[in-house]
This record gives sequence, C-alpha cells and structure tokens, in this order.
Amino acid sequence: MKRLFFIPVFLLACTITVQAQSKVTFNVNLTPMLKDSTFVPGRDYIRVTGNLSPISTRPVRLHDSNPVDSIYTAEVRFSSRYSNSELEYNFEIVHPEGKKKTEQLPRKVRLSGRELELPPLYFNAFAW
Repeated sequence: MKRLFFIPVFLLACTITVQAQSKVTFNVNLTPMLKDSTFVPGRDYIRVTGNLSPISTRPVRLHDSNPVDSIYTAEVRFSSRYSNSELEYNFEIVHPEGKKKTEQLPRKVRLSGRELELPPLYFNAFAW
C-alpha cells in the first residue's frame, strides 16, 4: 500500500514545465551569386553559422529543394535553453579549395521557443 502512495507523489514532485525548442528555417536567395558565378552549384555549397549551438560548433548546409527559385534552405532546432536569446548568424559560401566568402555583417533574430521561418533575403544584403 505504501508503494501505491509514493508513486503518485513522486510523479507529482517530478512534474516540470518544459519549454519548446525553437525551430528556425533559414532561407537565402542566391540569384545574384548564381548570375555572376560567385556560387556554382555542385562545386560550392552554402552554410549557416552562428553564436548558438548547434550552428556555433557545426555549421549547417543549406539546400535548394526547388532550383527554379534559387532559394537555399535549412531547418535547425535550437535547445529550449536558448528561448528568448538573440541568435547572431551569417551565411557562408564555401569553395572547394577551402576558401570562404562570409557575409560582412551578422544577421540577428530572437529565439522564442516556436517555429520561425526567415525570409529569403539575398546573400550579403542588409536592407531590412
């Protein structure tokens, strides 16, 4: 009988509030980079890097799921511990010889514990 009493109390004591992860969909429009061959699909790749894990330790590659629009996309999940934190991120074009072209200014977004889809602005464009 004691065992039945302690199980519900234990479960009640262990109830905690769990914040949701932030899922961010990164988008970048590479139309100008494709036109002037700064980015060549199949040779180069684009990735996103930033100040919060997981992209701070391992940048994530973006992919073009619809080649007609030249928009490259990646979804990244950030831990709930970063809820209400400011994410600074940049896109980088990586060439096969290891050279990188990184955006000049960091982009910023506040993580909210919800899904967020970022607009597909041009690479290295900061008119927002």
